[in-house]
Amino acid sequence: MHVAPISSGVPSLIDTTTVAKEAVTEPAGGRPNLLPGLALVAALTTAAWFLANLPGLRLLGALALALVLGVAVRTAIGSRAWLAPGARFAARRLLRLGVILLGVRLQLDLFVAAGPTALVLAFAAVVVCLGVMEPLGRRLGVAPGLRRTLAVGTGVCGASAIAAAAPVVRADDEEAAIAVGLVSLLGAAGVVAFSLLAEPLGLGERAYALVVGASLHEVGHVLAAGAAMGPTALDLATLVKLVRVALLAPALLLLGLLVREVDGVQGASITAPARRRRVLLPGFLVGFLLLGAARALGAVPAGWVEPLSTSSLLLTAAAMAGIGLGVDFASLKRAGSRALWLGVAGFLASLLVAGVIVAVAG
Repeated sequence: MHVAPISSGVPSLIDTTTVAKEAVTEPAGGRPNLLPGLALVAALTTAAWFLANLPGLRLLGALALALVLGVAVRTAIGSRAWLAPGARFAARRLLRLGVILLGVRLQLDLFVAAGPTALVLAFAAVVVCLGVMEPLGRRLGVAPGLRRTLAVGTGVCGASAIAAAAPVVRADDEEAAIAVGLVSLLGAAGVVAFSLLAEPLGLGERAYALVVGASLHEVGHVLAAGAAMGPTALDLATLVKLVRVALLAPALLLLGLLVREVDGVQGASITAPARRRRVLLPGFLVGFLLLGAARALGAVPAGWVEPLSTSSLLLTAAAMAGIGLGVDFASLKRAGSRALWLGVAGFLASLLVAGVIVAVAG
């Protein structure tokens, strides 16, 4: 099955010089040699997995750490043609497989268990981030793929949402890397701020948990900040966050429709064959939704959920490592300042809305 590349509109993170030199890595059969790049991706993924269990690095999570390690290796050794095919395979093919398996984490029954306030908070967080960050990002001059991946990462579930959204919004690997880095940084800063300010601000246990669950980026961020207030706050904050995770599917559908609409407006720049090939839902997203529905219907055995979820995390972390191996650090610095302000604005907007809803709901 053909899988379209993630790139769109802006230069790909894999240098043109690297692409031009790929013939060096091709064996006699003419196919690129994936093994060197995949071996390095596997090593980086393993390292990130173990580092993510260390107390000081747990807030970042395996996905962000894999990305950071990939960027560090790329910065240290520069562009290497022999690594490019395997790194690209991980960043594209393994990413899509990881997204499909991510569907097993959808817990649609949470919408019933969460209660009205938690539901409103979760919906508001997603809608506000998507609704505010798209026009603001356009005004700031942030590239479409970057502002949309950053919006879904801020509103839904951090790096996992960015990985799932990148192909849908046609973000390139560099944009996905910037978005992952920013939500990891802002989420970690949010954990520290919540933990330090909860008592001085006089936030009650319930209000604290609702705001934390509705605003922080990653599940790991919510677990860390919720635990600072005690087990009851942790459980409620986690529930709100998991409802946001369950909204990943409709958020991706909305983003897909948005991109499709924009393509329709800009149709003059799209060739007729490209328009004929365009579909509303890419295959990996269909797989994601089907697996989520299968779990909701009880078709996925309970004993399979954890292994499939772990496999999804490993594959997505491998994709992040592959993305990192192609990132030009200079380009991250060039694009980072405007994207950082956009990320901060989205985080503050979600905090504001969550605070208002909690205050009104009592």
